[in-house]
Amino acid sequence: MKYSLTVALLLFAACAILLVPTQGQDNGKNAALEKTLADVNEQWLCAGQYYKPKAQDCVNFRAQYWADQFFEIGQTGKVQTKAEMVAGQTANAKAHPDVVQGQGPNPQDFKLMALYGDIALATDHTIFKAPDASGKLTVTGEASVLRMFVRENGKWRPAGAVLIPRDKK
Repeated sequence: MKYSLTVALLLFAACAILLVPTQGQDNGKNAALEKTLADVNEQWLCAGQYYKPKAQDCVNFRAQYWADQFFEIGQTGKVQTKAEMVAGQTANAKAHPDVVQGQGPNPQDFKLMALYGDIALATDHTIFKAPDASGKLTVTGEASVLRMFVRENGKWRPAGAVLIPRDKK
């Protein structure tokens, strides 16, 4: 019951953020922060220039990079803590150790939506890709994502995410 209420509140907050335009934000002033957070997002996902050919290398990086209280609500509504995510990703990395460049989450359209002191909320459209039987990358899913960041000791770190499934284009 406690988790259901938490999930409901987070989904309500995500919808409110996605539907309410940002008012009173100085877009020029936040452009640099948006660029910084977009970079943090790509690092977190081992995407783009942060690609790692070994899955476990990405898992190890995330385990250090994510804030201690990091959590994620996946596309099915399942809530996972940092420890649960690291354990699940480690098991997957053992089963599938090699990663093709472009495989996994590919964030697009990153937008800083709100800034509350040392907490930032952003959205993106993430396209998930995996190699098919012939080795060609194919789209396996898409999600609208609320990404949460926290500034700790002057550095921005991923604090959590809520994934909302989208129809594949």
